Amino acid sequence: MNAHFLREDILDIELPKNFVALISSVSDISFITDRDGVILDLIWNVDVNDGFDPKILFGRLLTDIVTEESRPKILEMLKADGPDHGGRQREINQKIKGIDEFPVRYSAVGAGDSVIFLGHEIRAIATLQSRLIEAQRALDEDYSRLRQLETQYRVLFQTSSEALLVVEASSGRIEDVNSAAAQILGLDRTEVKGEALENMFSDEAKRALRETLHSVNTTGQPDIFNGRLDLTGEEVGCSVSIFRAASSTMMLCTLTRGEKAGAMAGGVEDLLIGMVARIPDAMVLTSAEGEIQWCNDAFLGMAEVALPAQIDGEPLARFLGRPGVEIDIIIENAREHGRLRAFSSVVTGAFGSETRVEISVAALSEPRPMVGFVMRDISRYDQIPARKPERSQEALTDMMKLVGSVPLKDLVRASTDEIEKMCIEAALKKTGNNRASAAEMLGLSRQSLYVKLRRFGLLDKDGI
Repeated sequence: MNAHFLREDILDIELPKNFVALISSVSDISFITDRDGVILDLIWNVDVNDGFDPKILFGRLLTDIVTEESRPKILEMLKADGPDHGGRQREINQKIKGIDEFPVRYSAVGAGDSVIFLGHEIRAIATLQSRLIEAQRALDEDYSRLRQLETQYRVLFQTSSEALLVVEASSGRIEDVNSAAAQILGLDRTEVKGEALENMFSDEAKRALRETLHSVNTTGQPDIFNGRLDLTGEEVGCSVSIFRAASSTMMLCTLTRGEKAGAMAGGVEDLLIGMVARIPDAMVLTSAEGEIQWCNDAFLGMAEVALPAQIDGEPLARFLGRPGVEIDIIIENAREHGRLRAFSSVVTGAFGSETRVEISVAALSEPRPMVGFVMRDISRYDQIPARKPERSQEALTDMMKLVGSVPLKDLVRASTDEIEKMCIEAALKKTGNNRASAAEMLGLSRQSLYVKLRRFGLLDKDGI
């Protein structure tokens, strides 16, 4: 909407040539008021409601079309004096009946008995600021959760009666050590960290240790090593297992006095099970048929169940997925590819509450075929306002232009097709172009999805 009403006869100063064009090029909204704030004339270059007519603002007080907290700023700007005095810019929230409230950044210039307000619409900036605040809040929540997890790890690690060392797999250097392990090694914790693990053992034991570390690093299977410590001369057993932490591969080494490494393995398993049971992300182990065999406390909370025994042997499909979506598809994909990452779904509790989750799935073969599910609560991300796609707004505008020239049933059919196409595109992007998962998310058969992809020209579309 572009409206130019500026006239020279209302000002008591001589205006430069092409003054209206100049003002229009440097501002989105311009008002000329008297010293009391009565609007004498304006330039309006802001798109608002189609039925809005800027002429209705003539004769109104500028303070009447702004929010209450913005009025003191307008009154101060009305005191602008002299054609060369622009004053500092102020952010004003424009509030006009019939259109949505929106922010404008104004500067004021005195022109005799009149004041010229030059405004720039900043709706886009305000929207970005709002999204930035929401994103920062989500980051703060994630940071707090990470700090909590780190604290839990430190408490478990340092208070454990097991002697534990964390070793960087590629270099063999000790990244972390708890007090029990430092006591066995006969050194202070600060003296152990950063040292090569093999330096803790005698020369005759180093070769066997290197072979054990190489075997674990290559096969990924736990192994046991027995050797004599270099400092104390004591014989110890060392159980070594490998795990991945972010982008690094680490080894967990558990020391025990004497040749008791075999009995040690159960202690490490107990420690890991205890940690997994308390982690905030929901974790579930099912049989190959999808029946729940084990779950942690976080999943019990999502499922609104008090005790694990209440759902032992129950199908996970009772809680996971949307109506009409078969969990068999998830398990089949996990068993085919070994794992399934970042799949969006919903956990429905026993009393009807729903939690949006991001699922990672792994198929396990040892000691028997099982499927592991890790579910992360992502419902808090829904609070971040999503930016409206320009395409949907353009499509809506195009539809509105057809009203009166096309029968209503044809308009409804066209709009339904457009919405269906957008939903299919969104599902494909969320699943990383995994069409089987997208079909499951949309509640369609794979054959139906392929028919619709071909219909909407999405079958060979780049990036989908």
